[in-house]
Amino acid sequence: MNIWTLIRNVAAKVCVMSACLLALSSCDSWLYEEEGDCSVYYRLKFRYERNLKWADAFANEVSSVHLYAFDKSGVLVWQQEEQIDPATAEDYSMLLDLPAGDYKLLAWCGLQNDGEHEESFSVPEAHVGETHMEQLQCALNRQHDESGAFSKEHLYRLFHGTLDVSLPSNDDGGSYEYTMLLTKNTNHIRVILQHLSGEDVNEADFIFRIDDENGLMAHDNELMADENINYRPWDIQSVEAGIGKDDTGVITNVKGLVADFTVGRLIETHHENMILTITTREGKTVARIPVIDYALMGKEYYEKEYNYPMDKREFLDRLDECVMTLFLDENHTWVSSVIQILSWRVVLSNVEVE
Repeated sequence: MNIWTLIRNVAAKVCVMSACLLALSSCDSWLYEEEGDCSVYYRLKFRYERNLKWADAFANEVSSVHLYAFDKSGVLVWQQEEQIDPATAEDYSMLLDLPAGDYKLLAWCGLQNDGEHEESFSVPEAHVGETHMEQLQCALNRQHDESGAFSKEHLYRLFHGTLDVSLPSNDDGGSYEYTMLLTKNTNHIRVILQHLSGEDVNEADFIFRIDDENGLMAHDNELMADENINYRPWDIQSVEAGIGKDDTGVITNVKGLVADFTVGRLIETHHENMILTITTREGKTVARIPVIDYALMGKEYYEKEYNYPMDKREFLDRLDECVMTLFLDENHTWVSSVIQILSWRVVLSNVEVE
């Protein structure tokens, strides 16, 4: 055998071995059939960090996810609902059972809850191949009486999110992860009523309400035209606390009335709409407070505290709890108030009631 014949034989064997190795590394080979597959997996994680602590609170706040995927023309191609197990919420993600392509994802989170109470919000039933994104509005489940629409429930927390994704194809398989940021649409407002004299404040003497037209949200989370919603407290209780000591060392007891509300989304364009009204049973107006204007008083503090400028919309989205303490004189007249948002507080006095 001459040298050229030997070279040709070695080259042929190398080519055969290379072909075999390529076949073994292919996703269609018997090796992958035995040891795994080359499927492509797409997973979506969620983060709720649009709050005044700038920390992800998804695991502690979100109870369920309704996710919808739309094609480029805005038609629904896939949907999935999942309850979130609190034990595994920190690592929760949803598998996107979709082929490679471009999609618009929409999430309403918190629609499905513990099953012990009626759901607080609802979206229309969706159908693959028929439903368009614009149809997936979210509405507060309200009641009606002779005065109109009202809500007196401790509303379940509602969140909204959207995300554009491009899911790549990969013949060799792989896993891809995406993250959707959420905005919270529900807010807890606590109103505390106290007499300057320290005397009792009786629940039977007062009526509390918050009004706004914010019970219908579009697919992009903007508020849509809606009827007025009369939010009523879901809990009212008398409280008593001991504060300070006088010259004799005696602790002074202060009594008050606490009313808790859950309301829908706060938006700066509704600053004239959302009004807290407190009246006596005889119809005398004790206080009329523009809730959003008062809440926005805390914006500058948080901008300085975190060195983070934000517009009114973002601040109101981050806000989800506000405490308003109102002080009355002996004639049930509102004379001063304290507004508190987390660690920020402001004292207002000499307020005129409209």
